[in-house]
Amino acid sequence: MPESQSETLDRVLDAALSRAGDERVEFDVAAGRAALAAALEDRTARPAERKPRRTRWLAAAAAVTVLTGAALAASTADFGGTSATAAEQLVRAADLAARVVERPLAPGQFRYVRSRYEGITVEGDGGKASATDLTQEEWVPADRRDEWMFRNQINSVRWLEGHEGQGRPDAGTSFKDGQEFRGKCGKYSYYAEGQPDRCTNGSFHNPTPEFVAALPKDPAAVLARLREAGQAGDAGALVQAGAALNSGQYPAEVRARIFRALALLPGLVVTDKRANLDGKEGVALGLKHFDDFTEIIVDPDNGDYIGSRATVAEDLPPEKGGLEKGTVRSSSAVTTKIVDALGAR
Repeated sequence: MPESQSETLDRVLDAALSRAGDERVEFDVAAGRAALAAALEDRTARPAERKPRRTRWLAAAAAVTVLTGAALAASTADFGGTSATAAEQLVRAADLAARVVERPLAPGQFRYVRSRYEGITVEGDGGKASATDLTQEEWVPADRRDEWMFRNQINSVRWLEGHEGQGRPDAGTSFKDGQEFRGKCGKYSYYAEGQPDRCTNGSFHNPTPEFVAALPKDPAAVLARLREAGQAGDAGALVQAGAALNSGQYPAEVRARIFRALALLPGLVVTDKRANLDGKEGVALGLKHFDDFTEIIVDPDNGDYIGSRATVAEDLPPEKGGLEKGTVRSSSAVTTKIVDALGAR
């Protein structure tokens, strides 16, 4: 999604939130995803300084709805009578994705990317927590220099059961419900002066054709690039991969390369055999980082990427929000299509 200089997170760790919790933040999905690595590094470097007063995830515009999951699964998943490790699941997904023959964007067409975000905001030590559910849509033209469009829809904002506060909770977003932006090269009106547009500023979360073409073929080399971009070891690499895949803009062959790279991550486990995001079910694969599992979700039957999420790994004490093990702190599901007109679905 659109970028902003005030970068924040798809799933903001409390390290970043302790800096930004009480400030108005101009941000967006792509910028949020990219900033997670910096937050991870900051938290690792200065743990003693962090005592967050307000912990929330921020994706494009929100702190979002809780989904209470089952207990985390074992490190293998059973499919058709066989037991598959996380690495084997990713290799299988890569094999399936590599076989996909995609219809290229024709001149005048658009890649439609629909993202559904859900998650939680925890406030202070009083146990208050709110939940928001939002949908964001973006239309990316075949010629990236043409006009892009972005829309934001807030589906619901509510107090989390058992963590209620007074009045109506804040959605935690700088974008209003129904707000729409247009701009050539994806440079929308809220961009800061001097900020590069999305035709020239290639990265994992903003894959320009030049950036995609320059990605190495070797999975180990791709993993090295992910670690470099994430700046937080294996967890940062997994976050960068999620940011890349959540963009909805990578060809199937490159998605397969990213899957094969992640299969090389030591410690990656199957965290949920039947994870459901936005009505799609798949296998969640994750790494534990601090209080959460950072996860991506793939469909084992066709190799599709479904989305990413952060799941509470152990019951948390009240000062950290009191969330239970298995609670999905934040999630992002992505669907892409090719359409013939700006605004078409």
